[in-house]
Amino acid sequence: MKNEKFDAIVIGAGVGGPTAGAILAKKEGMKVLVLEKASRVGGRDISFNFSEEDPETYKRLIANAAHTWYVKSEPDLTELFKQGYLKGYSFEAGIHTLQITERGRTNVCLTYLGKPLTLFPAVSAGWWHGGELYHFENGSERGGNFPWMNERDKEECGKINRLMVKISADEAHSYDHISLKEWMEVRTDNQNTKDFHYVNGTMNCTINDPANISAGDCILMNRAVARAGKRFSYGGCSTPGLPGFVQIPLKLCEVIEEHGGKVVTRATVKEVLIENRKVKGVLVEIEGAEEKIECPIVINSGMVNEMFNYIPENHFPYTFVKRVKGFWRAGIGAVYFGLGHKIVKEHLTFVPKIAGKEDGFDSDVRMGFWDSSGMDPGRAPEGKQLLDAYVSLVDIEAHNLELVNLAYEKMKKFMEDNYQGFKQALEWTLYTVSDSLVPVAQAPYQVGDARPKAKSPFIEGLYMASDSSECSMAANDAAVHAGIIAASRISGKDYVSEILPEYLRD
Repeated sequence: MKNEKFDAIVIGAGVGGPTAGAILAKKEGMKVLVLEKASRVGGRDISFNFSEEDPETYKRLIANAAHTWYVKSEPDLTELFKQGYLKGYSFEAGIHTLQITERGRTNVCLTYLGKPLTLFPAVSAGWWHGGELYHFENGSERGGNFPWMNERDKEECGKINRLMVKISADEAHSYDHISLKEWMEVRTDNQNTKDFHYVNGTMNCTINDPANISAGDCILMNRAVARAGKRFSYGGCSTPGLPGFVQIPLKLCEVIEEHGGKVVTRATVKEVLIENRKVKGVLVEIEGAEEKIECPIVINSGMVNEMFNYIPENHFPYTFVKRVKGFWRAGIGAVYFGLGHKIVKEHLTFVPKIAGKEDGFDSDVRMGFWDSSGMDPGRAPEGKQLLDAYVSLVDIEAHNLELVNLAYEKMKKFMEDNYQGFKQALEWTLYTVSDSLVPVAQAPYQVGDARPKAKSPFIEGLYMASDSSECSMAANDAAVHAGIIAASRISGKDYVSEILPEYLRD
């Protein structure tokens, strides 16, 4: 590539940077180069068809692309693959859903680029309360219709729901650095209302303790779902059809290639080259050889708390470096349950507590799980059921093997104790952990104006586009938001307003 000229280089073939790259390629005529260190496109959206995988490749890819590691399985991993237990199944590295289905940022942006997704929405939900499972479908929870609540509970819950929906984006952002717990407690003393929103906040932000959840970011997520006309049992989230979530970065990279760009895997950026506070290009290692590629614009799609591994920190103020390095992460323990037949009826289910401080965790540990094969039958062999289950872990907990194993046992025991026939139907489990499902946790002083800006104020030509830079909300929709913002800053055009409806812009 020494003789090729590019208008912009994207570091990482995940979602954020390629979103920016795709917009710039299609709308601005820019020639974009994407450099991905892993052997496949995808980043944390990497997906697996287990008819075509082997255990060592699987472990390497989830580590390299998704900051995830294998913990255990039943039977062991080699047998899972070699005896065909996983044949016909498809899932990701970690837990994924797409917020607001076709009306969320990801599909709206891909549709704008001419690459819409086929999505399978959740249209039923379960909520455990007081040892009993409550079933909802097609938005039957609308208006705070929760059967375990009395009339005063429902009135208070409805009041808080309406407040979150009607609030302006600017006001929501004014609560970015206030915790959800603090925000709720000054507005209601109703315990059932608070408990509902604390569980909902965990499912939004992958943080168990409401004292650590940003009220502003959580409100923006609830506001967007409601303004889009969705509910948690009516398209509040969805899963894409096969080949899975990896098609999101694949589609973005397709747009880049269709407009003269290039995507290179097994390409590790060793350093972003900077002179006189201006980007000059990158030093990249490809197939064991180092190469300098000149380019005036670099878009970092990697986690901001790891960017100093390849962007020399001496180009930034000390206070900025210290703040970015100090961001803590939201992790998960994720279990895939393979069942011989259907046991769980709901598409998604929420459990307020399966463990807590008494077990050594930071807070009450909530559990969520998805009937992936019920939403998209292509994700499991005919007649079988694939459940994706998870608990939120702070980054420190994700590296505590005792707590990691306890989380697995608690999840498995909850399913066995509460779903008749689960134990008998269970054919296999696969358990992985990540310390970076959300690389910069959606906590006070870690969202909004605390994040690195899309356009670096310190280095000309350096831009950030990931779910850990300037953006709001979580996961794919956050990364897409970051990419659109970066494309706007590079081009000088307002792609945020051009692409996104009002409820998704801020």
